[in-house]
Formats: sequence, C-alpha cells, structure tokens
Amino acid sequence: MREADIEQLGVNINGRNLTNLRYADDTALMSDNITSMRRILHRVDESGKKAGLKLNEKKTKVMQLKPENSSLYDVKIYQTVLENVEDFKYLGSVKTIDGSCSKDIKMRIRIGMAKKKMIELNNVWKDHNTPIELKLKLLKCLIWPVMMYGCEAWSQKKDDDKRIEAAELWFYRRILRVKWTDKRTNESALKEPYSI
Repeated sequence: MREADIEQLGVNINGRNLTNLRYADDTALMSDNITSMRRILHRVDESGKKAGLKLNEKKTKVMQLKPENSSLYDVKIYQTVLENVEDFKYLGSVKTIDGSCSKDIKMRIRIGMAKKKMIELNNVWKDHNTPIELKLKLLKCLIWPVMMYGCEAWSQKKDDDKRIEAAELWFYRRILRVKWTDKRTNESALKEPYSI
C-alpha cells in the first residue's frame, strides 16, 4: 500500500486522509469522489503488479454513496466494469450505503451459531459433576468467541443489545439448568444457587 502512494487521496477524517482498511488479505479502498477512487484503484493495481499480485475483477466490488436519483459511475479494472453493490461484507459484517446495519443479520447468525454450539455441548452443561465455575469458563472460552466474532465492526442499536443480553441469559439459564417452564425470573434464576 505504501508503494501505491495514495496517502493524499481518500477520505479526510479528523485531518488525516484514510484510503484503505486492511485485515489479512481483505482490503477496503475509500475515496470521497469517483476520480480519486479510480486513481487509488489504478495505483494499488500497479504497485501490486510490481509485487506479482493482480486484482481479481470478479471479487472486487464498488459501493458508491450517492444522492438519490443520481446515476452510478463505472469503475473498471482490466477493461472490466466492476459490479456496483448496495452492501458488502467486510470482516464478517455487512456495510451498507446508508451506514445502517438493518441488512446486517450477522449478529443474529452469530447468536444462532453460539446457541448451536451450546446445544452441541449439552453433555457438559447437564453433567452434575462438572463445577459451575468450570462451565462458566467453558462458556467464556468456547461460546462467547463464536457469538462475538466480528463485533468490532458491528454498528449496534438498542435492539441489538437486547438480543445479545437475551442470548447471554439463555446461556446462563441453560448452564444452571433453569427451565423457562419453571416460571422464574432471570434475576432469581441467576441468584440461586450461584451468583453469576
């Protein structure tokens, strides 16, 4: 990226130009106008070629934030017009044109994956010989990472916080073997016999 010499281009945030976000082999290029974006893309492509790399025109997408009723501009690599998208996935989170995460069902998917992992470990949670302290450590080490992967990139709302809290209570009730049919409040279930 340094060889691409794109620092003067990009989006100005607090006095600094931000041109890209990188993680492993995932890169998101940013610009405040189409001309700069084309330059950034061209320079990144040229510096990549020097290192023996080639941009994949099938995987490269363009998301243009634009006023309503305005047309999209074409962005090309190797004479191929890149696909314009209204959202894209980056680091496990969906980025949308309007900046919301209404299309980002990732959180719900993550919660579902964590619940599935909890169910897979039913033998551990139901085992009366396994101390609660160990079960809580297993929850922290095995379940939370599944659910919270990529949370740094989530743009959360209050409803999302409630979903996470509900999943957390579901995990604790399962570990403590408190059934919903017991008609106990979450507070009473978590207080006795162990405080979590």
